[in-house]
Amino acid sequence: MKFTAEQAGLVHVLQKVLGITEKKTSMPVLCNVMIQASEPASSRIDFSATDLELSLWTQIGGTVITPGSTTVSARKLLEILRELPQKKIILEELANHRLYVEVGRSRFELPTIPASDFPYLRVPTETQLEPCESAILRTCLEKTFYGIPMDDDPFSISGLYLHQAGPDDLRFVASDGHRLVFYQVPRSNFGWFQSGTASGGIIVPRKGVAEIIRVLEKETEIVAGIQENCLIIKTPSTTLSVQLLEGEFPEYELIIPVERPFQLELERETFQQALKRVAVLTDQRWRHVRFILSEGSLQLDGGNPDLGNASDVLDVEYDGEPFCVAFNIRYVLDAIQVMESDRIRFEWVDEFHGGVFLGVDEPAYFSLIMPMVI
Repeated sequence: MKFTAEQAGLVHVLQKVLGITEKKTSMPVLCNVMIQASEPASSRIDFSATDLELSLWTQIGGTVITPGSTTVSARKLLEILRELPQKKIILEELANHRLYVEVGRSRFELPTIPASDFPYLRVPTETQLEPCESAILRTCLEKTFYGIPMDDDPFSISGLYLHQAGPDDLRFVASDGHRLVFYQVPRSNFGWFQSGTASGGIIVPRKGVAEIIRVLEKETEIVAGIQENCLIIKTPSTTLSVQLLEGEFPEYELIIPVERPFQLELERETFQQALKRVAVLTDQRWRHVRFILSEGSLQLDGGNPDLGNASDVLDVEYDGEPFCVAFNIRYVLDAIQVMESDRIRFEWVDEFHGGVFLGVDEPAYFSLIMPMVI
């Protein structure tokens, strides 16, 4: 195999596949990217990567001198290419299972693993894929991603739940047991959606959501669909397959207080800056912020015995009974940072039930945060 391609194009495709490749695995080939140079007439070089749950195919144009295929460390090849000038790069597989990289007077050799050792990946068909609004899908994912628990959380489902909410809407839901977030959009924007579980929805793993966001970053035209328990996202140059999680998502609506008799409106930017100031003196152990409400003011208190204490007071329109509740300050910041509304509304029942944070001009967004016991 031998071909030439532009440095910028190679860096771009390797950045796409890097998130898919496994960092720690008993199968070294899963750390590699498969490179396939087609017949010279096609002038196309294909790249693919998988961790056996996520798979990605992408391509760039180039000059194919000798067709062939091999696999090489995606990370090391990307690190090398990033340091090279923006010129045409020569890549050639040598007889001793090495990938030769050349530009100007720079030479590199990387060990390869034969393409025959790479897992067989069946490229999804386009017959069941439908057009999808890229910007809307990316917004839905970015608004809710922060609420997806990490993969090592044994008590939560590390995935984003998509299900039909009523006859006309689709809801994207994430929860780690301490907070809940969802974003609701018209079902008409997602004609590709199909009910995938007994509860009428699908669960996309956290890593899959992150990779979809990455793929959609600069794309406007995409098609999507569900095939063989996988969510497929396809752009003009890239195809991503994400294996859906098995099981059912908890009945999250049971923890949402139906009646929330108390509410307070705040300027989002002012509130966010005050929280950031208080957060300076919090850490992983002492991570709470107290909301102390009294007539005309909201006092935010935080800190810890080793670093000190912080307090910030905001003028608010409130004439109710004095009220105090504590939340994880990181959770509150996460909830309001993804909002677009200039004003937010904090709604609550008492200090024992979760507090709700909404965008005044953003009815599609909902965030519930459980209180902390100090």
